[in-house]
Amino acid sequence: MAEMAKHIANLTPEIACEMLHAAGLCCSPDEIQIVAREERWAVALPGERLAWFPASESGSRRLAVERRVLRLLGERCFFRVPRTLLVSESGFEIRQMVPGRCDPWGLFERCKRDSELAQRVGRSLGAILAEQHTAIGEAEVTGWLPRRVAWPEQSDWIRERLPRVVDDKELVFVIESTIERYEAVAVDAGDHVLVHGDAGLHNLALDPETDAVNGIFDYDGAAWADRHHDFRYLLFDVGREDMLDAALAVYEPAIGRKLDRGRIRLYNAACAITYLAFRSGTRPEQKSCGRTLAEDLRWVRTALSKIT
Repeated sequence: MAEMAKHIANLTPEIACEMLHAAGLCCSPDEIQIVAREERWAVALPGERLAWFPASESGSRRLAVERRVLRLLGERCFFRVPRTLLVSESGFEIRQMVPGRCDPWGLFERCKRDSELAQRVGRSLGAILAEQHTAIGEAEVTGWLPRRVAWPEQSDWIRERLPRVVDDKELVFVIESTIERYEAVAVDAGDHVLVHGDAGLHNLALDPETDAVNGIFDYDGAAWADRHHDFRYLLFDVGREDMLDAALAVYEPAIGRKLDRGRIRLYNAACAITYLAFRSGTRPEQKSCGRTLAEDLRWVRTALSKIT
């Protein structure tokens, strides 16, 4: 496999198994499942391991950046994150996953019904983020870590796609005004930290028996950016904010700094809007990132109601 490129535009089970075998890992094509993940391929392996294959040069860079983030977190923090086991000469890598169950939609529905569970998860995530946001300094990531989160998208991207999804002119006007507010936020230098960039139930591994949070994964969206971004997905489309309350009750005393709840709500709304625009070309009943059009609209309207 020496002639194999560093990235693979179309990874098949046969190619994956051949490359894994060259690295000393034996498997057969019928034992693995390949999932496309934004310029990368993910392959689940026995022993709670995951192989990542870059699908492009950009995918290679993204894996390399995430690998550096995971190394820093593994060295400085006590909470669990994926651990890099092998980086092959042919361009793929193998990581040890955080043990536990990841069932984001099931957990989402349970937390909406069960305030006590929502608060327990919130407290755990608050402790994780307090440690993450204080353990690593700017000088350690300068020159290689992005300086802005990849999501929400920028206003031009949203305006181009939104008319193909929503024909409610009043709603579109409010959405555009909200995105303008989001892009006008002035962030104090003291609020810039190493953020996960996509912290939420979908990236947590929980103990299947106790629901204790074992750790967090997927640092592909990590950036040196506003700490408020890491709390934006703790808001649900219900009439309470108990998960966010619990997270901040742990986080704020630990870092000695109060967060702006209004900014967190604004960031949540901007993300909801971006997911809505991302639906462009998707049928209303078809799920995009786990939601139908009706569900995306409900999230947007709920988020907007909290900031207006």
